[in-house]
Amino acid sequence: MLDQGQIRTDASSETETYELVVVGAGIAGLNALSAASEYLPKGARVLLVDQKDAPGGMWNTAYDYVRLHQPHPMFTVGDMEWNWRKPRNYLAARDEVQNHLSSSLTPIGAKVALETEFMQTVARCVEIETGQGPMAEIAFHPNGEPGTSKTVLTKRAIHASGLNYALAQPLAFSSKSVVSIIPQDLRMTLNMHPGAAVVVVGGGKTGMDSVLATLAADPTRRISLIQGRGTNFLNRTKYLPTGMKRWTSGELVSRLFRDLALNFDGDNEDNTLAHVRKNHSTDAGTDNGVFLYGLQSEEELAKIMAGLTETFADYLVDVADTPEGPQMTMRSGANSVVPEGSIFVNCTGSFFRDEAVQDPMPILSPNNCVLGINPRDGFHFLTSVVGFFATHLLYRDQLCGRGFYTLDHEALFRKNRNAWVGASAAQAYMNQVIAVQTLPFMLLDRCGLDLDRWYPLPRRMAGLMRMKASATRDIAHCRRTLDRVAGRFGVHAGPLG
Repeated sequence: MLDQGQIRTDASSETETYELVVVGAGIAGLNALSAASEYLPKGARVLLVDQKDAPGGMWNTAYDYVRLHQPHPMFTVGDMEWNWRKPRNYLAARDEVQNHLSSSLTPIGAKVALETEFMQTVARCVEIETGQGPMAEIAFHPNGEPGTSKTVLTKRAIHASGLNYALAQPLAFSSKSVVSIIPQDLRMTLNMHPGAAVVVVGGGKTGMDSVLATLAADPTRRISLIQGRGTNFLNRTKYLPTGMKRWTSGELVSRLFRDLALNFDGDNEDNTLAHVRKNHSTDAGTDNGVFLYGLQSEEELAKIMAGLTETFADYLVDVADTPEGPQMTMRSGANSVVPEGSIFVNCTGSFFRDEAVQDPMPILSPNNCVLGINPRDGFHFLTSVVGFFATHLLYRDQLCGRGFYTLDHEALFRKNRNAWVGASAAQAYMNQVIAVQTLPFMLLDRCGLDLDRWYPLPRRMAGLMRMKASATRDIAHCRRTLDRVAGRFGVHAGPLG
């Protein structure tokens, strides 16, 4: 268990010391590292520690056909441009994303004396008192070797654990006549079993990616989708238009968040989801019951719908062998026979998979030596955004006392996903408005993660003026909403500092 937030006083005077230690080399940690490097002295000693063997976080282990939701320029570190000539609307693939994130260490290393420790498990990240005042103590060891531990001190630590992410596992079935895999094995399995029917279990982005990957490999395969309540996706075609439409149509993504935030009052999550489906999704005519901020184009939806043999609005319980062949049993009690040798792909998601909730971790330690980027005391549902904004605000001494709210995203997500959507939108929009009021425009404009950057500067400036004009009443509404959610669900949601 990570021992973050407790006070210890037993630091050795011989321990190696750094200006900054960043734990986690995913997009959250890299954005935090990039932001912090703007405030550190030239050549400051900085350490980056990560459990994987390279930067990139989940992009090191994601399935090989995954692509970004959004156009690639808005998925980056700081405002680092992609080193290629691709169309603006190109959706980068796994290896392309990982390579881009890895390349961010070069410009950062030109500012500070950057050291890296990969394949390391962090056992402790805690604020302590030393003869030099409060500092952060980091203990880590090579993966699987807890007996070989190293401890360092640092003036400031950023622990970017990100979301509770874990790889899915193949679904366990009674049947011996079907193949059960995870998305990471899909392409290999399709090659090994030509012509076999495919059953995609899960209707979120991973499921949609898997349907498209299967169709790309063989458009004649039988493909079934078990989608549970069904997932709504924001309409990328409508809200991230291409060509001259960037000037004439579409809507700033910040305005979409405002619409969602103001529609939710803390009690009406199902109505809010219906509002999203009707006004902003690719599939407005359905009764899909889930929305998790995924984006999808109208073209992608058309390909998926044309390629599916059948769709089940249900949940899979088991597959068992019967005289008629392998038979699926659903949560509703319905049964359906599938061809022998069918390939079942577990696309039920990778976030918050563990039964146990992560241990609480405060966003700030008592003396602000440790900044925690985590879902239990989250500043934003996108940890990449937290890495950028929370780090800049911390180094400017503007994070506390400004009215920013933190939210226990994981606890609320597990209790009610639709309420989490409304609350996370309210928090994200409110914190964005406060950041606009707090930070200079030149710094805000350097946030390459901002999806509003899809639109030309005049449209963005007009949106910024509208945001400022309604800031007071919008912030008041979002605070009431988050306070209501905290009381109703018994989760943390409150002002920072």
